[in-house]
Amino acid sequence: MAIQDASIARDYYQGSHRRRTASRWRVRRDVLAKLVLTVAFYAALWRATGMWYGLPANFDDGAAVDPLPMKLMLYSLIPLSGLYFLLEQRQFIRTFSRISPLIGVVAISCLTSIVFSIDKGASLKGLAAVIVLAVPPLLFRARYGNVEAFRILGRFAIAAAFINVLYTAAFPQFAIMRGSYAGMVKGAFYHKNTLGQFCSVSFVCLLSTQKLGRLRYSTLVRWAAMLCLLALIVATKSSTAVVLTMFGSIMLYAIRIIHVYPNRLFRSFVVALLFLLVGFGASFIYLGVASAVAEAFGKDLTFSGRTNIWEQLFPLIWDRPITGYGFAMFRQPDVMEEYVKVTFDARSTHNTYLELALNIGIPGVSAWVVFLVTRLFRKMTIVEADQEQSGARRKEIVIVILIMLGSMTEAGMMLAPFILWPHTVIALSELRPKLLANRRPREA
Repeated sequence: MAIQDASIARDYYQGSHRRRTASRWRVRRDVLAKLVLTVAFYAALWRATGMWYGLPANFDDGAAVDPLPMKLMLYSLIPLSGLYFLLEQRQFIRTFSRISPLIGVVAISCLTSIVFSIDKGASLKGLAAVIVLAVPPLLFRARYGNVEAFRILGRFAIAAAFINVLYTAAFPQFAIMRGSYAGMVKGAFYHKNTLGQFCSVSFVCLLSTQKLGRLRYSTLVRWAAMLCLLALIVATKSSTAVVLTMFGSIMLYAIRIIHVYPNRLFRSFVVALLFLLVGFGASFIYLGVASAVAEAFGKDLTFSGRTNIWEQLFPLIWDRPITGYGFAMFRQPDVMEEYVKVTFDARSTHNTYLELALNIGIPGVSAWVVFLVTRLFRKMTIVEADQEQSGARRKEIVIVILIMLGSMTEAGMMLAPFILWPHTVIALSELRPKLLANRRPREA
């Protein structure tokens, strides 16, 4: 009996030791996985903004849009994503196994456009950059949820706000533009419009959706950062940024009225009705407010010559309506110079929808717009019991709306490795977190 009892005890303690060892490894793996994803997430945000020291204040200086450190940061996302795959293979596969059929249509359109591209090398590089920048935010959002994702976005927004204010004060020769944009602040960004777009969406990300509790130091820091963002928006003299900030702030709290009703069927009816009513009125209101803001900044009703560019580019869509000219082609300066003849240097289409139609064709941009609208509708009708998740979802809705509105007058706001692409990926994702820490170990 003693020998049998000793054997049972030995098996028990060995099994217990194996369970403790496996549990410690899971904890260490979870910690390492979060560290890898967090670093990759911040790197993706920084790379998307393109903030760097010494970017030219005048485009005629001929400096590269993408400095070498930015390229290295983009390349670093590949091994970081690969390392996360090694740590959590199931979670990685789960993230990319639930793709909307509409995204499949967009992907096919992008690949087809590369086959018929007028510059296959540039198109391949552009698509690769979009995918590499999308992976870390999507993985983080799927692993830890929208609440944690917005905490990262908020911290980055606070840091970027202070950095750009200090940078503008310390290096006005780089931060304040010259030439045709003389006097407009761009901070550490390449262009003042990108700074304006970033500040608009970041301001919405920092708005609180919870009741004001006890005043804390972190709250004061957040308020100070929001003031800096507003100051930067005004300093950019971007009418689009001003309008987006106004609309975003109003919509964030207006959507809360819809979320008061817990019944999903009734909420779906309200959302559908709002789409019909607001859809017709918003275009007139948006254009009217944007025109007034543009005039306040000394601009005209044609959005600083944008309509002249659109008139020249729109007929080109019908030359290649199915395949387009190639992914990312109308972000290339030489292509814009070839097809657009204006009195100023037109470096973009100043319209994301037009840009996508030219790049990937009508089927691709149609599938993308339908995906945006359907995903937006679903997000507005989902009932969230948790207050933090509900607030984060409202921010996702507002970000999608702001990007869709801003895309009317700015290029590169969707399907482009630029300023708001990580925000777009997070806002459009619907994957709920499946935390490994919540899994209970099997009983022996």
